Order: sequence, then structure tokens, then C-alpha cells
Amino acid sequence: MQLFRLGFICICYLCLTGSAFGQLTARNPVDELKDQVTQALIDAEVPFSPDQERDFALLIEEERQAAENLFGETWDFSQGPPQGEESDQALAGIRWMYDALKDEFPAYMTDAQRSAWESYQSDHDTTFYVEEASPDDSAQSGRIQQIRVTNNAFNVETATANGNRGLHERGAKTEVIERGGVGAFHGNFASTFQDEKFNARNPFASNKPPYYERTIAGNISGPIIQDRLTLSFTVSDNKQENVGTVQAETPTGPFSLGITRPTLNRSYDLKNVLQLADTHTMNIGLRYATRDSNNENVGDFALPERASRTRTQDYEVDLREIWTLSERTVHDLRFKWRKDRSETNPASNATTIIVKDAFTGGGAQNKRRVDGNEYELSNLVYFAGDNLTMRVGFQMLHRRERLFSEENFFGEFTFSDLDSFRAGTPLQYRVTCCDPLFKLNHTQASLFSQNDFRLSNTFTLMLGVRYQIQSNIRDRNNVDPRIGFAYALGNETVIRGGFGFFTQRVGFNTIANNRLDGNRVYEIQIDNPGWPDPFASGSIRPRARRQVDPEIKMPYYPVGQISVERSLPNNLFVTLGYEFVRAIRPTRTRDINAPLPETGIRPNPLEGQVLQYQSSGLSTYHHLRASMRQRFSIFVVTASYWYMHGQSDQEDRRGRGGVWVPVDSYDLRKEWGNTEDPRHTFNASVNARLPLDVYLTTVIEAQSGRFYTIRTGKDDNGDGVSNDRPPGVVKNSEVGPNYFDVGFNFSKAFELNTAAGSTGPQLNVFANLSNAFNVQHPGLPSGVVTSPFFMRSFNATSPRTIEVGMRFQF
Repeated sequence: MQLFRLGFICICYLCLTGSAFGQLTARNPVDELKDQVTQALIDAEVPFSPDQERDFALLIEEERQAAENLFGETWDFSQGPPQGEESDQALAGIRWMYDALKDEFPAYMTDAQRSAWESYQSDHDTTFYVEEASPDDSAQSGRIQQIRVTNNAFNVETATANGNRGLHERGAKTEVIERGGVGAFHGNFASTFQDEKFNARNPFASNKPPYYERTIAGNISGPIIQDRLTLSFTVSDNKQENVGTVQAETPTGPFSLGITRPTLNRSYDLKNVLQLADTHTMNIGLRYATRDSNNENVGDFALPERASRTRTQDYEVDLREIWTLSERTVHDLRFKWRKDRSETNPASNATTIIVKDAFTGGGAQNKRRVDGNEYELSNLVYFAGDNLTMRVGFQMLHRRERLFSEENFFGEFTFSDLDSFRAGTPLQYRVTCCDPLFKLNHTQASLFSQNDFRLSNTFTLMLGVRYQIQSNIRDRNNVDPRIGFAYALGNETVIRGGFGFFTQRVGFNTIANNRLDGNRVYEIQIDNPGWPDPFASGSIRPRARRQVDPEIKMPYYPVGQISVERSLPNNLFVTLGYEFVRAIRPTRTRDINAPLPETGIRPNPLEGQVLQYQSSGLSTYHHLRASMRQRFSIFVVTASYWYMHGQSDQEDRRGRGGVWVPVDSYDLRKEWGNTEDPRHTFNASVNARLPLDVYLTTVIEAQSGRFYTIRTGKDDNGDGVSNDRPPGVVKNSEVGPNYFDVGFNFSKAFELNTAAGSTGPQLNVFANLSNAFNVQHPGLPSGVVTSPFFMRSFNATSPRTIEVGMRFQF
């Protein structure tokens, strides 16, 4: 710990006393251009009037946000100094936007001001330059074909609502479209390494397991045929052993073990940008990726005997044609084909033994193979006028899937506590039968249209509508109107807001639950079964099955948002926003044949549990978010605080096998309560370029505790599910431990070409410190009353880890 403190003090001293080597501009170029124009007019004694300042405030803020998305890449030091293809693309995009903005300024000026600005430009160089740009600046000037800016969170091109994450993570974007055969040639080759010698021991493990991780990655890109073809090839080979713990209470006593889950990921990406004509581009992408994951399902209460292995293969072809029909109109056509294969094999198919929140033993019984083919087609016509921006298009997706699953084909016993396990008195026995094969086709489509009107220089109104439809359900009435606005309240202050509906599709996996239909596949349950032979005694329930409600509908999310953005002196930008999200008709499960509360007898005694997936859920989320970003000298500082209050009547997500079952299927209001999400979240990062080409990235994360639920560990109401709560206890009534973490990335750059003014090859050596101060991060406690870990944490996230590596780039 003293070593970390000493290092941190030394870094602070260097920051405060040294000067940055090779200064990278710390200001957003949009701000620099605005200051140039403002000062030029002041010097000419024809300054902007207050009304003019207000008139172009909205234009400045729109361009500032778009440029910031790109400019941020040039100040991301998490992997060393910014250099290479991504940095060049960002700088070229900024230059393109800078020049476009410079061309727009005269429309806001008087004749005298235009004359003064033209005179200033003739006497001064107003071109945007950054020292770290490619030395062949002419090679960058024509690489950008178009930049599409969308600062509208209610953009109709997206259907995602993400009720617990907020609109700030969707809708708004800056997309750079490049020409083929233009730009510089770049290469990037990196290797990282870590093992248990550098890492701390997990506090919940009695041992420190052997650990090894390494990554080898490389990329080479550049123009193959000048002005015609750009090629980029990327390869990545990552071997890691994610660390976890088993913390269980077995009949022979406590069991504590640190474990690793070896995973090997490999991917190969080939991307081409082919310039068919000056206004016609074809983007071709090919991808192949594999994943091999071992020792899955082990951890927390699950003993090592529960291990399984999953291997996946993914193929993708991505074709995108971009045709500039006119100076203002672009046609964008895209087709994707994906083929995926996933195969899971358990180490053992032994009968599963579950002792509620004490231990889980036996085989994983999760033999499964999925073969899928997915086809995606989208079309967009984009028009950008002086006072109107229009988007019209459609999106279609079709998936064919073949599923072979033998999950729980060998049975599982559930015990309420260790005493009942020692006594050999199980609570339940379940086993699934019979046909493991299932096939499903699924199609979804959407149409959308959006018009953004600039009603004045200070007010933009965005109107859009999206229609969605999908196969396998009858619901056809899914029209999403959306409205957004941006208003310049004053100089450098903008208010944004809007309201809209976001319809979500019924998930593929939900539809696939029809496989357990009671005939081809069904479940047998025995209450108070014999042990070890479950059929020796007990009450055998009729077959259990699942079904999708024939009248199931697509859920939709009414969303409202308002935010204020303010640019302050000294490169400080602050945002304060509020958002309300309501989920209506989200999919949930209910046992439509649950025992009646009055009699304890199922309405249809000839059937067992009938889990129906239906559109009857409800949830609300309130988000309050404040953020700031500031660049000064050699630092970029960002920070955000997020308050989230969410409530829903959907079941606990930690249900058995991903199936959420309510405590009372006849009174779903009993499920109304807090969501699991933390109320308070804080994130901050500092990127600094220090003397001697040392780069430092610091990341700070903090969260309040997540919510969890108290449960009896028994089936008190006889519905076949042991998820009941004590009388008077509501869902997610308890709060888990808080979370705090600090991480560092240190990088030292060595210039391999020392010629004056050059930006040649570089070698970077770096170290990543996660959880640098080794703060203990306990997980959620057990909420099961019968568990030996009741209201105590039984796991923790990773302790301090140190990763070292090097990267060569040119």
C-alpha cells in the first residue's frame, strides 16, 4: 500500500511541476474556431450582438457534442498515446466537421462581419491541425465522405429502451463514413500478460489458484489501391482464467476454494472499403470468432463437480453500400449474415443436489447445442438540408435456430436446508423428459421515418414514428410516435428533451419456451420424494409444461426526458438531466394452474404447473444524472453521478433456470417492489499526459448496495416453487454492500524515430492495475432464511490484479 501511495504522490508532483511533452490540444476544436471568429470580429470592431450569440448557440452545441465523441478518442490514454488508424480517423473527422462549421458561420453574420472574417482568414491560418496527426496531412484531407450527427435521444433508428439504463446510452451518435483508398498505413501489435504472482488472493478463498492470462492482438490497415481500396485486418488471441470462489457449507463442514475458469477467445476480422465511384462506396466485412470456456457453472455454492464446457463458433458477412445520390441525399443499404454454433457439455450427468444457499452438487446436466442462421437487411435514405434533416428506412431480421437440449434430463433434488439433507428428506424432485430437439423460425421488421426541423436558429424540433412487427405472435398494433427538441436558452446553454414510445420485440428465447409443451417435452415433479430413489415415496404431480400466451403482445416503454447542457469557461462542460421510463406489458411468467389459495388444489387437477409467458408486467424508473467534463493543461477529467429509483412487479431475476415465478400467481401486486439496481452510482476518470511521454489513466467507480429479497427456503404455498417470502416481507427489501474501486493504467511511450517533428513508430510499455488498493468487494448476501450464509456475503469480486504488456504501433 505504501508503494502505491508513493507512486501516486510522485505522479501528482510530475503533473504539477512538469510541462507536457509534445502538447496535444486540450480544447475541442469547435471551441477554438468559435474563439477565433469572436476575437476576429472584436478586433475589427464588429462583434457579435447578444442576439447573434444566442442564434448560433444551438449550432455550436450540436457540433461540439459531435466533435467531442471523436475528439475523446485522441485523449484516451487507457492503452498508451493516441496513434494509429482510429486516431487518424477521429482527427480527420474533426477536421471535416471543423471545415463544415467554418463554412456555416457566415450565414449568421452581417455583411460587415463577413468581410472582417474573410479578411482575418486571408491573413491567418485557420486550418485545424494537431501535432499527433499523420505526417502526410494531404493523405487525410479527403478520407471522410460524410459524417452523420444525431444528438436526438429519441432517434427512430433504434428500438432499444433499456429502462434501467436510460436514454443517454442510446439514440445519440456520431458516425464517420470514410472513402476507400485514402489515409495512412498503420500497424498495431500488442501483447499483455498476468499471472497469480502479481494478483492478490480473493478474501473468500482459502487458496490462491494458479492463474495465467495473456493476449496477443494485431491490426494492419491502409490503402491497398490508392483512391480505391482500403483494407484492415485484425486478429486477437486471448487466453484468460477468470478467478472465482466456491464458498459452500456441506454436510462435512465449510468448503472454500479459489477456482479459475479458463477461456480462450480468438477472432479474425477483415474489413474493406471499396470506392466504386466518387459518390459510391462498398464496405465489406468478414469475421470469424471462436470461444472455448471451461469450468463453467462452478462458483458461489456450486461445487467443482458441477463443471461444464462450452465451445462456440461465429461467422459473419457484413455488406454495406453507401451511395451519395446528391450533395444532400445518401442511400445506405446493408446486409448481414451470421452463422453461430454453440455446444455445451457437462463434466457429469449425475443427479443434481440443491441445498438452498448452502451447496449445489452433482452433474451440471446442461448438454445443449444451438445452430443458428441470422439474416439482417436494412435500408436508409438520409437527407440533410439547411432546415430539414430526414431519415426514412426499414430494418428486417430473420433467424432460424435448431436447438438440441437435455437440460435436467437426469433429475434434481432440492432440500430446504442441511438438516433435511442429512435426514434424507428432500423437498422436491424434478426431471425433464423427452424429445431434446426443437426448431424455430423468427422474423421481425420495422419501418421508420424521422424529420428534424430547424424552426429557428435557436430551436430544432424532431418528429418521428416507428412501426414494428414480428412473427410467432398476433400483435400487429405497434406504432411508436416520438418527439424531441433542442432549444438554445442562451449563449452556450441548451435544453434538450422529448417524449416517445419504444416498443420491444418478444424475445426469441421466450417464444422458444413453447418446446416444453407437455407432449414433446415436459417436467415431472415429486413432492417429498424418496431418497435416493425419488419414486420410492412422495406425491407425484401431473406433468408440468410451459406455454406462450396466444394473446401475448410486444411490451412498450413510454419515455420522457429533459436535460440542460452548459459550456462554461476553461473547457468545462456540464449536463444535468432527468428521465422517466415506464414499462408496460413486459413479458413475465405466471402459473395459470397454481393451487387455489382457498383450497390448495389446482384448478385442473389433471395438470401440474403450467407456466405461461404473458404480457402483464409493469415497471417504472426515475433517472437523475449529472455529469461534467473538463480539459486543462495535460488533463482530461470526466465525472458523472447517477441516481436511479426503479420499481417493478416482475419476479426476482435469480429464478431457477432463468424462469421467473411470482410468489402468488393470483395476486401479482405482491411482486411490486424495488428493482435490484443500485440507487447511487458515481464514475470518474482522469486522462493525463505527463512529462517524458508517460501517460496515466485513473478510473474511479462507486455504487450503493444492490437490493435483494428475504425468502423462507421452502414451498409454503404448495405451488411447487420454493421462493416464498416470510409474511409481511416485500420483494428486494434488503440492501447489499456498497462498492468502491480505483484502477490505474500507466504507459510509457518510446519514439523509435527521433527525427524532428516526426510521428513515426512507437513502442509502449504499460501496466494496468485493477482494484489498485485491493478493496474488498463483497457480493450480495444470501436472502434464504434456512441458509448458513443468511444475510452474509458468500463471494467477492476480483481483488487487485496487475497486467503488464507492450504495444508497437506505426
